[in-house]
Amino acid sequence: MRIERTLTIIQNHELFNQLEQADIESLQAVLEYRSYAPGDIVFDTNTQPSYLFLVEEGRFNLRLTDNTNKEIGVGEFFGEIGFINQDFRSGAVMATQDSLVSCISRSKLLDKQYIRPEAALLIIQELAKRITTYLRSKEQTSTEEIIRQGESDSVEFKSTLRWNLYTNKKDKNIEHAALKTIAAFLNTQGGILLIGVDDAGKALGLATDQFSNHDKLLLHLNQLITDRIGTLFTQYIHASVEKVNGTDLLRIDCQPATQPAYLREGQQEFFYIRTGPSTAALALSKIYTYIQERFFA
Repeated sequence: MRIERTLTIIQNHELFNQLEQADIESLQAVLEYRSYAPGDIVFDTNTQPSYLFLVEEGRFNLRLTDNTNKEIGVGEFFGEIGFINQDFRSGAVMATQDSLVSCISRSKLLDKQYIRPEAALLIIQELAKRITTYLRSKEQTSTEEIIRQGESDSVEFKSTLRWNLYTNKKDKNIEHAALKTIAAFLNTQGGILLIGVDDAGKALGLATDQFSNHDKLLLHLNQLITDRIGTLFTQYIHASVEKVNGTDLLRIDCQPATQPAYLREGQQEFFYIRTGPSTAALALSKIYTYIQERFFA
C-alpha cells in the first residue's frame, strides 16, 4: 500500500531516526498526497508555507534565490525552511517529471491530537539543525565564491549604487545602471547584482554611497525598485548586506519574473534583457516576440 511505502521511507530517513515506531505510524494521520506534471510549480517565494514534502516518484528542480539550482529525487525532502519559518521561502520548486509527493501538514504535526508533542519537537529540532547548517554554509562561502568566479550572464558587479566616482557626487545615472541590470535579470533567467565590487572583483565596500546605515540603503533600493520597475516585482528580488573578508557588500538576488518587467525612464518605459555578461535594451520590433517566447511559451 502507498501509506506503508511512505512510512518505510520516513522510518529510514535521518530526520526521523529518533522517533519510536508508534510515532512513525502516527504520521499517517498528517500525510497528504499530491501529483505534479512536468513544469508544475510546487511553491515559490510568494507561497505561504504549510507542508514538508517527500518525493516518492519523479524529480524536481529547486531554484534558490541566489539562482543556483538543485535536483531533488526520490526519497528526498524539501520545503524545510518554509516549514519552520512560515514568513520565508528560500526558493521555488518545479516538477521536471511526472511526480508524486507525500506532504506532512505543519498544522497537524503541531496538533497533539495527531502526534505526540515530544515526537513533533524531535522532528522540528532535526529540521532546525539541517537548516542552520545549510544557512551557515551559504553565508560563509556563496558571495565570496561568486566574486571569485567573476561577472557572467547571471552575475554583475557595480562599485556603487548611487555615487559617481568620477564626479564625486550622487548621480541618478548610476542608480539607473543598477536598475537596468535588475530589470534585465527579471526578464531573462535571473541573476545576482553585487554593489560595492568593482569590475575586477575587488571589494570596495558600501561607505562611498554615504548612507547613514544599512537599513537606509536597503530602504532606498526598495523605493527605487518600487518607483521605477513596480511593486509587483519586489517579490522576485531579495536584497541583503553581507560581509566578505571584513567588507560590507550589497547583494541583490533576482529571480526570473513571471511577467515582463519594464524600467521607467521619465515618461518612457524600456525593456532590458541580459545578452551574455551585459545588459541591453531590446528593440521595439523584437520585444513582442521575446515576451511571447520567454513568458508565454
